[in-house]
Amino acid sequence: MAERENIFVRSASAVRDEADGLQQLLGLEPIPNTEGALPDQYGLRGPATAVAGTVGYLVQPNGHVDPDAEPEDAQAFDSYPVEIDIWLGTRGPEQAAEARLVFDRLVAARPDVPMLLCHDLDLLVAAYRPGQGVHDFPEGTTVDTPDADEWRPWVAVDQEA
Repeated sequence: MAERENIFVRSASAVRDEADGLQQLLGLEPIPNTEGALPDQYGLRGPATAVAGTVGYLVQPNGHVDPDAEPEDAQAFDSYPVEIDIWLGTRGPEQAAEARLVFDRLVAARPDVPMLLCHDLDLLVAAYRPGQGVHDFPEGTTVDTPDADEWRPWVAVDQEA
């Protein structure tokens, strides 16, 4: 599977509403062929901003949370119910730059909503918390518990709901 960038959104809104909001904010169109998509998945696409090309988006529930996970298996995005996957025909720095632009636009448009920007469900790139702003993580910071001391101050947790 190709690498993707991921934005996790800590919102009580329905996934459909999140997809609609993203579509309006970025001027996206639905991906017409959704055969095989799960019921709460919404594909969108639109022109890239930083490079020539089309960006694809998949807005869906965060399905990466293990409800029976032990505390040592916690991940930074566990309390973020909505996931937005982002991909560009050109992988690498261009895709990462495009995802960062989308993240920054979402933060500006929704300053009351915590968000995380990750690379391929593995590395934390940035986090946004209302009242604290945006924090860029050191390169190589993972979403996993061994790096929790680095990300915990910037990640919204269940008790804050």
